[in-house]
Amino acid sequence: MKLNSAMIRFIILFCSLILLQNCRLGSLYREDNYPGKLGKAEGTVEGKACAFSYLYLFSTGDASIEEAKRISKITKIRSIDIQVHSILTFVVIRHCLIMTGEVSS
Repeated sequence: MKLNSAMIRFIILFCSLILLQNCRLGSLYREDNYPGKLGKAEGTVEGKACAFSYLYLFSTGDASIEEAKRISKITKIRSIDIQVHSILTFVVIRHCLIMTGEVSS
């Protein structure tokens, strides 16, 4: 099979994009956690809301504070953490907001 010059340029560009990414971000797989302290509530109830992005072209989901509160029924916030997972830097990216707090009776 003979490759034409356009295909070779595309392969070189794609490999360069993957391999020359900032090492801190991780080219193949990335998992980061950003902890945060926000409130003074004592609860341990957890709510997680996630959003996904595919190839930087399509995104779905709701990773908002309101969605995490709705899912878990939290009324007083203790902390909000952010988790980011990505595969091949841009193929699939998942952003999750994890909220802990207490639920009023």
